[in-house]
Amino acid sequence: MKKLLLLPLLVISITLLGQYKKPKGKNNGIYNYSKEQVDQGWYFGLGLTYTAAYNNYTAEFTDTLNPTIDYKYIADPKGKFGALAEIGMFKMTERRFINYRDFGLTWKWFRGGEDFTTETYTNDEVTSSVSTEGSFGDHLISGHLNFGYRFDASDKLFYVNGLGINADYHLIKGRTATPQIPNNEDYVAGPDAFVGELHYFFGIGFKTSSRLIIMPIIETPILALMPFNHIKSTHPYNNTRLRPFMLRVRFMFLKRGSKSCPKVYGNPFDIDYGNGNGN
Repeated sequence: MKKLLLLPLLVISITLLGQYKKPKGKNNGIYNYSKEQVDQGWYFGLGLTYTAAYNNYTAEFTDTLNPTIDYKYIADPKGKFGALAEIGMFKMTERRFINYRDFGLTWKWFRGGEDFTTETYTNDEVTSSVSTEGSFGDHLISGHLNFGYRFDASDKLFYVNGLGINADYHLIKGRTATPQIPNNEDYVAGPDAFVGELHYFFGIGFKTSSRLIIMPIIETPILALMPFNHIKSTHPYNNTRLRPFMLRVRFMFLKRGSKSCPKVYGNPFDIDYGNGNGN
């Protein structure tokens, strides 16, 4: 029984010692904790999404019954702009490595398409060409958790970059499919309903004279986590794949007491202290 009680007591002691920071020039015992200065609060963001074309898919086949006839299939992905909106909370500390983190929810609208063409050649001359246009417009709800490193360039400017995870669910799928190129085993109408990813982000923060920080951010996935049967971070649509980019402007509101809150000078409450002579 004593050994069982010893383990939690040891864990509690290590935790308390790990949290204790001895103030410089003072020795007031283990009950004097130094308070970590942080910038924290909530944010909302608005921005654009863009699905950049990752690869074309081309295949050529010869008619087995008539060797003078050849078929050429061309799938050409097309990226389009969409939109996003987000809300969440953030915290920035003075730690040496991971000194930035945030979490929140995002609505994403991914748009794009694929131009599909079938060409028929007779004796190496084009005799027919048929084109089909596919498109998609998917609405997703996404939860994200980010960790990064913040570098302060000045009192009003900082840079932050890091990694995060996002879990996306396709609420609405608006998809017009194109034909499947023969022997293309990777053909799918689009991503699964649920997608989990590891992503990279980079932002530039501008501190204003009030309790507002404005930070443009760019983000893109770098590794697929779920489903894990294809670890590529691009998204499959029809015969081709596209890479999503998120470009947003985040408005970050500091909580009162944050270290970057503007200082109050003078007599903010307009109190009359008199002239010292009782008047």
